[in-house]
Amino acid sequence: MGKKVLYFISCEDDYGIELATEHIDDDDITILLIQNAVYFANKSNKIMAQALSKNKRVAACKEDVEIRGLNNYISDKVELVSSAEIIDIVFENDNIVNM
Repeated sequence: MGKKVLYFISCEDDYGIELATEHIDDDDITILLIQNAVYFANKSNKIMAQALSKNKRVAACKEDVEIRGLNNYISDKVELVSSAEIIDIVFENDNIVNM
């Protein structure tokens, strides 16, 4: 088994999601969306659908989703996590890629 790698994405640049999607299959990949990056969790976002189809774990900050009024637009496959849970996710991983 490979490493646990967290892609910590905070901006509306799809490069981080593309990079995480192309990551080798041996590694356990989590994509964590915060701040304006939560817009990527939209049900109709094609790049996020691609990441989800490749069995990447995708989580979004619940507070950031709520502040932006996106609750009804988030894919059911995206895990909504609290700020406290974000800290747990950070410490669960071997490597972090901050985008």
